[in-house]
This record gives sequence, C-alpha cells and structure tokens, in this order.
Amino acid sequence: MLDFAAAVARRRIGPTQEMKIVLAIDPAQPLAAYRDALLAAGARDEEILVVQPGDALPGSFDGLLVSGGADVDPSRYGETRVNDTVTPRPERDALDFALVERAAGLGAPVFGICRGLQVLNVALGGTLWQDLPSQRDRGVAHAFSTRDGHDPAHLAHVVRARKGALAGLPLAAEISALDGEPVNSRHHQAVKDLAPGLVPLAAAPDDLPEAFARAEGPFLAAVQWHPENLVDRPAQKALFEAFLEAARRRAARSNPHASAGEHADGAASGPRGHQHASGEPGGPSDARDTAGVPEPR
Repeated sequence: MLDFAAAVARRRIGPTQEMKIVLAIDPAQPLAAYRDALLAAGARDEEILVVQPGDALPGSFDGLLVSGGADVDPSRYGETRVNDTVTPRPERDALDFALVERAAGLGAPVFGICRGLQVLNVALGGTLWQDLPSQRDRGVAHAFSTRDGHDPAHLAHVVRARKGALAGLPLAAEISALDGEPVNSRHHQAVKDLAPGLVPLAAAPDDLPEAFARAEGPFLAAVQWHPENLVDRPAQKALFEAFLEAARRRAARSNPHASAGEHADGAASGPRGHQHASGEPGGPSDARDTAGVPEPR
C-alpha cells in the first residue's frame, strides 16, 4: 500500500526521477485542459503520453489519468441501453479498460475524471445509472453541457465530503478540503452500485457519489466533476498534485537510477511537447471535428 501519510504531508520527489503519465483520451475531448492541469500541478510536457483509440498500448508507465468522454457501454455491467441518450463508443471503452488492466498489472496509480470515474467503477465490478434524468431524477441538475452554452467551469452544485472517511485513502485529505465547495458537472451517467473495495469520499446534494478511492493496493481514486477546468483553484489543483506525487514515487521505485531526460523504456521524446503514443512529440491537436461525436465530458 502507498505511503499515504507522505502524500498528505506533500513530500515531493524531485524532477530528476523520470516518470511517464498516460493520458487516456479521444479526439472529441479537450486535450489541452487535461494536459494543462497536469502541467500546472508539476508534470513536464515530456512526461505526458497521450493515448487514444487505435494507438498501441504503452508497455510501462507510472500513472494513468482516465479522462472524460462518452458513455460506458452498459453491456460491460450486464445491462442493455435504457434509451437513445446512451451513446457508448466501443473503441474508447476498449482503450480505457485495457489501460486500467495494464495499470493494475504495473501497480501504477490511477486517477479517473467524470467518465474515468465510471470506467473505474465498472472495471472493478460496479454498475452505473445509464441516464440520470430518466432513472434517478432527484432535483439536482448534473448535465451542464458546453454545447448548450455553459462554460466548462460553470459551477453546478456543491460536494459534501464523507465524514469519517479513512485518512489514509488516496485523495481523502484533498477531498475533505473541498467539503461544501461548488464544482462543475456535465454528465448524465453516474455510479449506481459502488464496486467492491471502493470507498465513497464525497457526494452531491442528492447523494450521488462524486468521489471514491480504493481502500487497498496502489493509488486509485476518481472524481465525477471536472477539476481540469478548475485547476486555478488550489484545492482542485491539489487533486492532480496528489496523483502526480504517487506516480513519482512509483517511478522512483521502478527506476531508482533514472535521471532527467532518460526514459525507463528507452522511448524517445521530443524536446518540447507531450508525446503521442506513436512516439511523435505533441500528438493530435486540440482542434476536433465534433460532427457525430459525443459531448466532451
């Protein structure tokens, strides 16, 4: 189990320890927002490896960030689609679930955001509400779409930290600091049955789970909102800092003699810009064709 006390104390391992953070995403999502949040929290461009559907899976990495995106296919938790609002993308599901499995094998920290929270819950044996308005309408709006003109940082509702959550859990201290704080929200799916081994850390005013962490094993935690759009707030940036801290510890354990500019797997990176899984610096641009693709989440 990770040294969570050290995480809370914010003890940092210096940047001379090389690490690789995989950012799982697809072309319909705002890549720059996630990348910039990681950079603001202390990552370097060359430490970020963007992996999209169709890319080869990296053999090794020190942290996995599962970003927002389309709905998780309900067949992955034994259900069929309840209505036409459920729009899974099988290629994104295939990518995310394969990367989560690989992270488990590597013992790499995992941080899920919005869809990423849902993916982690399903991967570990949980289920989802497929469409909150038709299945669980309790008077709190959760889907503030950018396509409806809402700013990505639009504050939708507060989150309430779970009282008495175990202090040693990943992100427990950071989520506790957010108790009563407003967050953004743009999703219509959510956790229904929490997977075994996961512990709720926060909820919305309608008791919908907004954050959880794994009780045992390597760092694994997720939030339902989009902190990448709120990273100018120190308490939101702290979520990314805690994730990066866990990844740096993993990198230090797996490659104790690495120095700046060296990659543990020998992969080359450009002098500037994050890497794409093809090995080319920079990867895809943030411009994207939104015709026929799901709402960024």
